[in-house]
Amino acid sequence: MKKTTFNHLWRNAIDDHVLALDWSPDGQTLAVASVSGPVTLFHLDGTRRFTLPAHGFGTMSMRFQPKPDSSLLATSGQDGKVRLWDSSTGEQICEMDGGSAWVERLDWSTDGAYLASCAGRKIRLWNPEGEMLQAYDHPRSTVSSLGWRPKRAGDERPQVLAVTGYGGLNLYTPGESTCIEENPWKGSALVMAWSPDGRFIATGDQDSTIHFWFADTGQNLQMWGYPVKVMQLAWDASSRYLATGGSDSVVVWDCSGKGPEGTKPATLQSHEDLISCLAFQPVGDILASGGRDGNLMLWRGMKNKKSPLLTAELEEPVSQITWSPNGKFLAAGTEAGDVFLFEVK
Repeated sequence: MKKTTFNHLWRNAIDDHVLALDWSPDGQTLAVASVSGPVTLFHLDGTRRFTLPAHGFGTMSMRFQPKPDSSLLATSGQDGKVRLWDSSTGEQICEMDGGSAWVERLDWSTDGAYLASCAGRKIRLWNPEGEMLQAYDHPRSTVSSLGWRPKRAGDERPQVLAVTGYGGLNLYTPGESTCIEENPWKGSALVMAWSPDGRFIATGDQDSTIHFWFADTGQNLQMWGYPVKVMQLAWDASSRYLATGGSDSVVVWDCSGKGPEGTKPATLQSHEDLISCLAFQPVGDILASGGRDGNLMLWRGMKNKKSPLLTAELEEPVSQITWSPNGKFLAAGTEAGDVFLFEVK
């Protein structure tokens, strides 16, 4: 087997704690948001292109439109606004009212036709020109997380948006004035992640458990045993493995067949403090884990579970990681505001 290499390409710094990272669809631009508000755009070679003012009271979410050759970047923040930017020029295109003081979450549909935002209980759907298409009031609680069902080429199903909070999981679709499906549950979900094949939804919950939903049937199950709240979820490209945080070990569930119920997860244990971020390659089988111990680790599949494939010491707690669309580059940000780029071969 070809030896994997982990090459450090560059290191830069922004003004504050790295809150979010995202790649442009062509993999040439890395957007880095700081907790204080500004968003810095770096070229793949490390050149600083633009610094966008973004949101003066603090940026909370940031996503590139997932369309080939698109330069459209959406941001939201603590000023109650959603903004669209042209990342090729650094110019703001438009500003939208998110419906409440803080706009916490954003997500583009897989085809880039719809942008969803949430602010408190307010859910809004926008088109790429910044026009509001739909508005919903989440019925039970403040929205904690939202995400569009992934769609692959040839998938003719309508776009579906999953929304979580206290009391369960709701599904929405553009053109419908109310939710199309309610999946009640007496608990509070904090984060969620669709499997790439759209079959499963995983949530990390307030009671330090993982909830696991079958999207087509609403059937659900729960996995527990975590010492702290699980705020990190990552699916591999095949939708077989779900990696989770919630401790100083990465816990990986095998979701093949009928799902993970009754199975024993794999445990990847090398961090010396809590896991802070997880990400599988979008193309490939390598899992990256970042920890509060300042270490960034690579794991290949579920083999060699006792030690990571490779490790980089970043000196400060790792706050964010993200793979480039082709899976060849891994970006990492720290609480101290450092930004690193690695090439994985």
